[in-house]
Amino acid sequence: MPRNRPVARRTDALTRASVRRSATRAPAGAIAEEEAAPGRLRWLKSPAAWLLTIVLTVAAVTFQDVLTASVKTILPLDRVPDRLSPQGAIEVVEVKNVKYFGYYLVRGGADAEFRRSLPLTEEWREDPRTVDVETSEWVITLQGRASQQVRITDIVPEIEGGSCKAALTGDSLVHAPSAGAQDVIPLQLKVDSPQPRLEVVGENGKGGEDAEPYFTGSGAKHITLNQNESEAFLVQATAEKGYCRWRYRVHYQVGGGVAETTISAPKGKPFELTARLPDSAGYDEVFFPPTDCASPGKEDLPEAWFEQTGAEYARDRKDPSPPCPES
Repeated sequence: MPRNRPVARRTDALTRASVRRSATRAPAGAIAEEEAAPGRLRWLKSPAAWLLTIVLTVAAVTFQDVLTASVKTILPLDRVPDRLSPQGAIEVVEVKNVKYFGYYLVRGGADAEFRRSLPLTEEWREDPRTVDVETSEWVITLQGRASQQVRITDIVPEIEGGSCKAALTGDSLVHAPSAGAQDVIPLQLKVDSPQPRLEVVGENGKGGEDAEPYFTGSGAKHITLNQNESEAFLVQATAEKGYCRWRYRVHYQVGGGVAETTISAPKGKPFELTARLPDSAGYDEVFFPPTDCASPGKEDLPEAWFEQTGAEYARDRKDPSPPCPES
């Protein structure tokens, strides 16, 4: 049979057509990835994937809480690290002067406004010129702010200038009537003693030599504060000879560390207390209520307070039942 058609010969040479076909054909690996990618995207967007993610997140948080609780059972609460800065672990909630009985000194003397307010209100007690005499009584309330327990190890009075000065003299002395008590931890402080420290009343409710240090010594006590827990102290300070200005330094432990904070009187001022002069003649004038001089059983007492010079007051106090001054 005649062979009229030309015979095609195989060759390895590249033609334009073969090059174009090769350029449009993707590699086998790339095709496999493209085919697999839609499946992965569909799985990531599926409800099962989201549910698995939520379950794993909850499990991680639960494990962290269980681990934290386990650590807390092994270590004391004040040893566990806390996210809050130790300096902010205690907040001074309130510092309030609750002395409503005893003697007060008015620096610079009592002016006409002070004389008018004396028998009618108690605002004069908060006057910045007024200084407690003989004793002062302050309620101090502290609150724990850290998530871990705070342990107060000491509260130390720090005297301005390192020591007290001579008792204040001159000016005006006020003797005020009594009021009620507070339900708090009672502490006492002999602020003008050589080594002032907070003390707890000893056995049988006696102070003086029977009182013992609260935070130090063989019977040392500590105070613990949980988060948002408050504790109040009634600190009764006494001064026998001097005039003292002071603040309190609070030492405490939290989260395995130690820190300090300072307690001042309102408006950042120091606490103040002066001893009473042994002779009232050292004061320019003395104010006192009618109950200070009226005879027992006497009725219809005047509302106005009496005023005498220091010398007159000292003279009349020699009588066990001094008569009221002539009005």
